[in-house]
Parts: sequence; structure tokens; C-alpha cells
Amino acid sequence: MASAILYTRRALESCPEHSEQLARLAAWATAAGHEIVAEYSDDTTEKKTSRDARPMLDRALYDAIRGAGVIIAATSLDRVGRSVGDLERLLLELRAAGAGLYVADLDLDTTTAEGGQALRHLSALIAFDQACRAEAVRRGHRKARAKGTRVGGVPMPRSQEAKIAALLQAGVKPDRVRKLTHAGKYAIYRIKRDLEAGNVAPPEEAEA
Repeated sequence: MASAILYTRRALESCPEHSEQLARLAAWATAAGHEIVAEYSDDTTEKKTSRDARPMLDRALYDAIRGAGVIIAATSLDRVGRSVGDLERLLLELRAAGAGLYVADLDLDTTTAEGGQALRHLSALIAFDQACRAEAVRRGHRKARAKGTRVGGVPMPRSQEAKIAALLQAGVKPDRVRKLTHAGKYAIYRIKRDLEAGNVAPPEEAEA
């Protein structure tokens, strides 16, 4: 017997009601002999974007990390993941937490031998999809460069990089540096990695 956390989400008015999703998941948990320890629901039907936060899914993951032998149950993959990358992150987090995932539409229980094998196949498909996407992006970049089109954002001035490096060396946290400089998160962490590797030159004088 495992501890089951039932999770539902509605993103569109056409999505099944939470009560309908919960009833289906509860029937599975009862038939499988699992104890239902929590029920969480996110509702983004009033939101305008698909990237809205899902605090109740985060809460379910938090409970799974704290517990043992936990299975998070949802009616379909699109209830817990909004993209292939999103789903991959969830599976990694569940694996790290020692928790399982049950998907009713697929009758997929990753805690069983069959479910574990299906999960490995799913992970392989995710990796394949990401590789195809990355190759398509690189091919697009090559074509753009061949035409003389610049790829990527505008380079950060060396003077600004030096100031960010100085802030990081002074012990200022990356999130605070971002607020102070309005620089991108990726750029700040790139400079941080360069600092740790000793690849950043001494700060230069700010440009006039």
C-alpha cells in the first residue's frame, strides 16, 4: 500500500470538473489499496497564459519529498506537464524524491515494473524530442549566420560584465545582482561560473 496524493488541474472551461477528476482518481486509489493522504487542485481557467504557476502541484511535490512511498496521481499527462521539458523536470523531481506517478488515461503507474519500463521509454522519447529540437535550432542558426544575420542578443558591454563580476566577488547574491543591474539571469550565472573557473579578467574602468 502506498500513500496517494490526488492532483487535478483545470486550464480551460472544457476541462473536466475537479470533482470528476478526483472521483476517477479516488476510485483507482481505492481499488489499488492505496491510502489517499491529500487532494490538491489548481485552476487557471481565468488566466491568460499557459505558464501560470501551479502552487498546488508544487505542494504535492513538497509532500512527496517529505513522505515515503508516495504516488502523485493525475488523470492525464497534460494535467501535470505543459510541455515535454516541463514533464521531464517533473519526472526528475519525482525520481529524486523517491516518489511515483500514476496517470489514469494511460493506466501508467511508475512504481510497478511495467510502469517503470514505460517510464524509461517515455524518458527516451523526451530525450529524442529535445535532441531533434536542438538540432533544428542549430540548423536555423547556421542558416542565419550564413546570410549575415546576427544570432542571439546584443553583447553585454565589458564594463557592465566587470561590474557584475565585482558585485559577485563582493558576495552579493545573483538574484540581488539581477535587481541592481537588470541583467539577464543567464548572463549573471555565466559570469559567476567564469569567476569560479578563474576566467574573468580584472575589472576594467567603466566606459564613459
